[in-house]
Amino acid sequence: MFPWMRLSRAFRLVFFIAVLMLVAMLGAQSPNWRAYSYPADGFSAAFPAEPELQKREIPTDAGSFELRSYLALDGESALFVGVCDYGAAVVGRDPQAILQGAKSGALANTSAHALSERRITLGIYPGVAFEAENSSMHFSARIYLVGSTLYQILTATPLSKPYPEAVRFLDSFQLIPRTSN
Repeated sequence: MFPWMRLSRAFRLVFFIAVLMLVAMLGAQSPNWRAYSYPADGFSAAFPAEPELQKREIPTDAGSFELRSYLALDGESALFVGVCDYGAAVVGRDPQAILQGAKSGALANTSAHALSERRITLGIYPGVAFEAENSSMHFSARIYLVGSTLYQILTATPLSKPYPEAVRFLDSFQLIPRTSN
């Protein structure tokens, strides 16, 4: 087995946990959009309400990694930014293979099928954007690999209720100077 294939299981697990957390948190909140900055994780993003931070250790074949999840709700839609630093586990790996493994794992773990996909960048950093659906949810996602850190930005919404602010949220994600914890 190729080492990057072991990592894709880690990415699948991270994405699966994120989606489970999003679905569990679906509910109503009043939208009051503003940018929130997280220098320790090196990003800022606009949310309709202050996101809740959750930290979890994710065991993988490549070791245990901390996933930091930022979750907010807007009606029945959930907005998520996940941050996971894989350190040396991704050194020397093909970034596109890592991103595709993360996307494939996300689709598999949510029983979703891709509707569209495209390569993107955030500055000099590679990424993948995709839309997907399963039997009850629609997902709009962007995944970036910034050095050894994987950033997952996504919205999840019921199929019958498209989320009109998905692009606003996804476009608001920016890298900022990272500070030590």
